[in-house]
Amino acid sequence: MTNTEKGRKKMAIILTIVGIVVVVAAVFLLTSLYINLPTKGDTIAEYSSPKQALLVIDVQNDITNSQSYSGTSEFVDNVNHAITLAQKSGMEILYIRNEYGNNPIISLLSGGTFKKGTEGAAFDSRLHVDNENIFTKSVGDSFSVLEFEQHLIAHEVDTLYIVGGDAAACVYSTAKGGINRNYDVTVIDDAIITRDIMGDTAMEKLREQYAKDGIQTIGLNNFITIDTPKNGSSERQG
Repeated sequence: MTNTEKGRKKMAIILTIVGIVVVVAAVFLLTSLYINLPTKGDTIAEYSSPKQALLVIDVQNDITNSQSYSGTSEFVDNVNHAITLAQKSGMEILYIRNEYGNNPIISLLSGGTFKKGTEGAAFDSRLHVDNENIFTKSVGDSFSVLEFEQHLIAHEVDTLYIVGGDAAACVYSTAKGGINRNYDVTVIDDAIITRDIMGDTAMEKLREQYAKDGIQTIGLNNFITIDTPKNGSSERQG
C-alpha cells in the first residue's frame, strides 16, 4: 500500500469517526429538545363558568432526595401548604409525575432519574395526595399527556396555578404549554425548586424569564388571598 493510499484510508477513518460523533451529538441534542420543548395545542374555549386548578408537578424522590437540590423539606412543606389552600377553596388539584422507560439516551440525559418502577420515580411520601387525579408524563410539558389536557377541558379550567419541580424544566415547559393554549398561568414561586447548580440568583432569573414569557409569579401569601368562591369565575387576562 502506497503512502497516498494509506493517507486516504486514514482520512476515511477520521471522517467516519467524525460522522459518527456528529450523528450521536445530533441525536442527543434532538432528544434533549424533545424532552424540554413546550407543546402547542388548540386554544381553549371561553367557558361560561371557568374554573381554576392547582398543578403539582414532579414532587418525586429523585428531586426531593437529591443532593442537587437544597431546601427540599421546606419546598415540600410549601407545596403541601398550597394544596391545603386549594382544597379549602374548592380548587381542582392535579398531580403530575415524570417517568422514563428504558431509552438509554434519555436515561443518560436525565442522569438515570425518574426511571419507571423505581423508588426515585415515586411521589415523596410527605406529599399530600388527596385524590386520584394523577397523570404520568415522559417529557417536560404536562400537556404532552392527552388525558391531562382532556381533564382540564372537561372541567372547564382556564386558570392554572403551578407548584413543583424543576422550575427551570418541567414547571417552565408546562407553564409555556398552558400559555400556548391561552390558559392564565401563575407559578407559586416559593413552592417550586431548581438545582443548586443554577446559582444563588436562579429564582430571580427564572422570575424574569417567566415574566418575559407571560407566566405570572406570586408567593404563597398572595395565593392565600385569592378569592375562589365555588371555584367559579376567574377574570381572564389578555
